[in-house]
Amino acid sequence: MTLFYLPTCPHCHKVITWIEGHGITDKFNYVDVSASDEAATELEQVSGQDSVPCLQLGDGTCLVGDTPIIEWLEKTYQ
Repeated sequence: MTLFYLPTCPHCHKVITWIEGHGITDKFNYVDVSASDEAATELEQVSGQDSVPCLQLGDGTCLVGDTPIIEWLEKTYQ
């Protein structure tokens, strides 16, 4: 799974904190969309928008926003 995030985004930090708190960081590829134009372009290609946090699941589905992502994580990892 890939988590697209911005280092300055409080919603992104909420998701990252949840992931770290549950010890599952190794299940994610983290992409800082501010790090390069390629990263921002990849986010737009996979999700059709430029909003973060965005979690791309293994099947290509994208969840956008801290609430939908954390709800999915809670269902999947608890």
